[in-house]
Amino acid sequence: MKTIFDGKLRVLDLAMGWAGPLVGQMFAEMGAEVIKVEDTQHFDWWRGSLSIAAPEMQPIERSSPFNTANRGKRGITLDLASPRGIEVLQRLIKVSDVLIENYSPRVMEKLGLPYSAVAAINPRMIMISMPSFGSDGPECETRGYGNTVEAMAGVTGLMGYHDSEQRYTLSNALGDPVGGLHGTFALLAALHERQRTGRGQWVELAQVEALIPFVTRAMLEYQFTGEAPKPRGNRHPEHAPHGIYRAAGEEAWIAIACESDAQWKNLAIALSLGHLANDPRFADARSRKANEDALDAELSRAIAEADADECVARLRNAGALAAPVNSAPAVMSDPQLQSREYFVAIDRAVVGTHLYPGAVANLPETPLRDDAPAPLLGEHNRAVFSEVLAMSDAEIAELEEAGIIGSAPRQYRAAS
Repeated sequence: MKTIFDGKLRVLDLAMGWAGPLVGQMFAEMGAEVIKVEDTQHFDWWRGSLSIAAPEMQPIERSSPFNTANRGKRGITLDLASPRGIEVLQRLIKVSDVLIENYSPRVMEKLGLPYSAVAAINPRMIMISMPSFGSDGPECETRGYGNTVEAMAGVTGLMGYHDSEQRYTLSNALGDPVGGLHGTFALLAALHERQRTGRGQWVELAQVEALIPFVTRAMLEYQFTGEAPKPRGNRHPEHAPHGIYRAAGEEAWIAIACESDAQWKNLAIALSLGHLANDPRFADARSRKANEDALDAELSRAIAEADADECVARLRNAGALAAPVNSAPAVMSDPQLQSREYFVAIDRAVVGTHLYPGAVANLPETPLRDDAPAPLLGEHNRAVFSEVLAMSDAEIAELEEAGIIGSAPRQYRAAS
């Protein structure tokens, strides 16, 4: 069965980290030929540090984040600090459809490849730039990562417990996948427009702006009340109970939410707390919210000695909203995800076979490809340069000899 692009779309992925490479990964899943461009000195920083293992251990090939976010791509290297490397990249631009970059603003300009230059080489090229804070404005030159993007977008300002002034960053950078998903949608829209007009275009996506809609409610609250909303922790602005409660056993927790009086009564009965269902403190949503500390204390005592799985089943059977707080191993063994075969076993050189998150969307007529490994550094140099640019073996050997391309970190070669 055919994929969406079926190899008829070529994407140059110059991005690093998570947000930009996620765009490339999703296009690879849709069947595009995605060529990841790195440098043997300035390779994707998500490959990890050179210092964590000896060279013979190939530490840059053992990074699980990199190996997850770059699946399905072909990997080449080019020294973009050299005119020869830029010349080869220009040749690739000429025969490609999409270019992804998430450098700081002005980097592409310093390389001599702002969109005006890219479009002069290939008028049908669609180029997406994904700077953290945009390509103009007072903060445009500031480098950023997922957690700093979250902070500027206002997300971090809401991350905290209701009874504490401490703010927290999320353990996983929310800004990156949000930016990546927005970037994928933007490119699909640009490709649709190119199909209509025949012209490419430059897409600029400031990652901070993609994240701001997550705090829309807080911004509206401030506009209406004049007061900055405070963190709520696990609590909901209207519903109660709404939180995480500890069950019996080590690190066993349950998430519970009630959106109606009926759900609350069902929950209370399921926990053998029927006497609380008619307690005037908890009779309706407003009363439960006003007495939330007391409500949480009652639920915590009732759940503390309960088996988490048994308790969740009992609550669900009663029509209450409940779910176990799964650990990573529990997610991978979850019967629902296993029945849908969500996790995919992928064999990759150096690290062997591991389970990876699969494609989320199910498109029976054009299925997504989620079972191809991430490339080793420079793994496809010879294949790409010979197949795509029709380079001879002698030309490729010349590039290798000059250090324009390679398959090992330049630091290793210098040390040897």
